[in-house]
Amino acid sequence: MKVLKNFLYTSGYQIFSIIVPIITTPYISRRLGPSGVGVNAFSLSMVQVFVLFAYLGTQKYGNNIISKNRDSPSRLLVCFKSIYLNQILTTTVTLFLYFFYVINFVDKYQQLYLIQGLYLVSVYFDVSWFFQGKEDFRTTVVRGMGSKLLGMTLIFVMIHGPEDTLLYGLILAASSVMANVVMWLYVWREIDLKQFLLKKIHLKPFIDQLKAIITYFIPVAFLQLTTLMYQLILGWNTNNIQVAYYANATKIVSIPLYIITSFITVMFPRMSYELSMKENDNKSNSLLKSSIEITMLLSVPLTFGLIAISPNFVSWFFGNGFSQVSPVMIVLSLRIVPATLNEAFGYLYLMASGRALSYSRALSVGGVVSLVLNYCVTLSGGAIATAWVAVVSETLILLVILSFSASKIKALRNSLITRSILYSIVMFIPIYLIGRSAKGIQTTIIQIVLAILIYGTLILVFERHNLLNSLRSLKR
Repeated sequence: MKVLKNFLYTSGYQIFSIIVPIITTPYISRRLGPSGVGVNAFSLSMVQVFVLFAYLGTQKYGNNIISKNRDSPSRLLVCFKSIYLNQILTTTVTLFLYFFYVINFVDKYQQLYLIQGLYLVSVYFDVSWFFQGKEDFRTTVVRGMGSKLLGMTLIFVMIHGPEDTLLYGLILAASSVMANVVMWLYVWREIDLKQFLLKKIHLKPFIDQLKAIITYFIPVAFLQLTTLMYQLILGWNTNNIQVAYYANATKIVSIPLYIITSFITVMFPRMSYELSMKENDNKSNSLLKSSIEITMLLSVPLTFGLIAISPNFVSWFFGNGFSQVSPVMIVLSLRIVPATLNEAFGYLYLMASGRALSYSRALSVGGVVSLVLNYCVTLSGGAIATAWVAVVSETLILLVILSFSASKIKALRNSLITRSILYSIVMFIPIYLIGRSAKGIQTTIIQIVLAILIYGTLILVFERHNLLNSLRSLKR
């Protein structure tokens, strides 16, 4: 089944992307030292801001448009060329601004900042949106894994001490460029090179497309900037210790969200395609309903599971001095379900149907409220208060999104979702009690294995028929 294969590819890549830093970080920390690691991390975070503007909304917009026009080779060619030319334009402007910034405002480590500019060069070659729109996730995942493996190998072979800080930055940036360049070998199998070069793109459609790309950029930028502001406001109002508690809890809670987001990423081009076919309204409704069911079957037990393992997990994973990460992690776990529904309705309905501005409005309401609340409560409440603000904000965004998705809200009126909560509670009780009675990494492993066995058994025994129906709906 194509959807299942794409989900396995994408979720596997997300997990792989988490594992690689876990493997390389201890080695790099010892070889480069705190200073080398710090300057690399800071310069990378700076260039990532420029990368965000280089892409604008090309990745989601390109994915959406390619999926809608994939059945017509002539329209596919026009869409691909015009979107790619827009990407070249925005990347060129951003690259110029980045080098202007580095040359005029960066004094220390200027060479490293210039090397990091290769990440912007890699944007020129990134056409992953084309393959995702055609529901070919294998191509993007294989090249991504290949480049990361090569980069990891070169790190262990070539990085030996603090003097290799520039080389470390070069290896990572060059790996990114290589991964995107390789994709073009596959593009020419789908797009005729001669027609691509000769096809004329008129100015007005080009400008209209640029405007549309910007509308798709707003939700992406808003999500990233809001997340950044949570930690900035917390740091301004409290101290670095509270920021560390919140940042560490966020990293752990984000892992299950990566898995769920992988499924939504896979379903986005399929929903875009079905919504573009007006006669397929029943099919798109069925797809949305099945997508909601599956994401809830994942997000609800993950929420209960994280809450249950949190106290014991934090004690051995983060070590002494980080016990306060546990309550923050428990609160942030409550964000998983509303965040999942936000992405499901926001991407699979609003953005897939071309209503990116509606999604932006919902995010802006939640963003403004969260910023105000953060300023009011973090001074006295610290990291735990910021976590509650994140949950409240996500819930508010969900309510606004549902108001924009009134015709599709019946996808939530499903007893399967209600029963998944019941099954998760049954799973929660024994793994929570185990965590109370024993400590250590072995206990966490037992908790996770037992949780999978209990929840998986309940689903297979009581919901096998409903689950198969949902999977068949995705397959049709």
